[in-house]
Amino acid sequence: MIYKQRSIPKKLIGLSALMPRLQPSHIEMQRVREEFRIRKAGYGGEQHFDKHLLEFKPLYPHAILHDVCLKQNGVYFQMDSVLITPAFILIIEVKNIAGKIIVKSNPTQFIQESLTGERKVLSNPIAELERKQLFLIEWLKQRKIDIPISGLVAFAFTNELIVENVPETKITFTNEAPTYLYSLSVDKEIISKDIIRKLAFELRNNHQEYDPFPITKLMNISPIDILPGVICPACKTRGMQWKHKKWVCQMCDHTGQRCHVDALADWICLIGNRITNKEFRSFMLLNDRQVTTRFLARSGLSHEGKGKGSFYTMNEKTNKHESALHEL
Repeated sequence: MIYKQRSIPKKLIGLSALMPRLQPSHIEMQRVREEFRIRKAGYGGEQHFDKHLLEFKPLYPHAILHDVCLKQNGVYFQMDSVLITPAFILIIEVKNIAGKIIVKSNPTQFIQESLTGERKVLSNPIAELERKQLFLIEWLKQRKIDIPISGLVAFAFTNELIVENVPETKITFTNEAPTYLYSLSVDKEIISKDIIRKLAFELRNNHQEYDPFPITKLMNISPIDILPGVICPACKTRGMQWKHKKWVCQMCDHTGQRCHVDALADWICLIGNRITNKEFRSFMLLNDRQVTTRFLARSGLSHEGKGKGSFYTMNEKTNKHESALHEL
């Protein structure tokens, strides 16, 4: 049973909000685009893995959680996927890497070779798994749970894979992962069905999602470089105008009454979780203070302070849609 689904990473949402609000010639635009490409590919690989894992339906009690980030001894550690069985826990590290992958030993190295023959040493997913295993062992000890923990490296797509010496940690492709999981022996019960269920809820409840907002600070970009304006959901043109109680796109004539909601979500991602009436007007390119006040009053934001010192605070969750990512 799946106890936690995978959600869109906040950093990916933030980067998708950032790109259309920077000048194409901005000095950091290439870096932002490359970071977005890498993050989107990684998330796509994880989704690909999740789809294949739906084939895994063993008869024994189990729990599956995707994208779990825990804190142990002041350190955060993130697990792409976790499988809990009566006999063991398996941490799965999903990688989406193009080209030929060569795995060397002594020391263990993962080398990516492009079609042109160029080689690049990658971060070692086995070492990453071993680190996460140690943290999870300590996390479980505090809850008086002692159970074997192993790891699996799953490549999202079928690369050419050359393994010089087979490591102890299993390396497979996501389409082969269900078959591998079925082959694992669950011949004794260390933890019961009830404990598996309680542990799954404990993991889910202790999940602490990485919060990269505001993205401008993370990417070392000045907020003054962020381009204002409501972006048309139809043609993606920035600068919709509020006319006759609706937003109007000057490029494609698309209209809507709540087009400013996504712009407000952009502000959260890029600038911060608080906004003043003046900042709202400036960011939405509005001239009417009363219209702005009505927007803010109906937005569900919390109003704090009085007079010139008043501001509105926002929930950290945004209303950006997943479909926006697929269009980029």
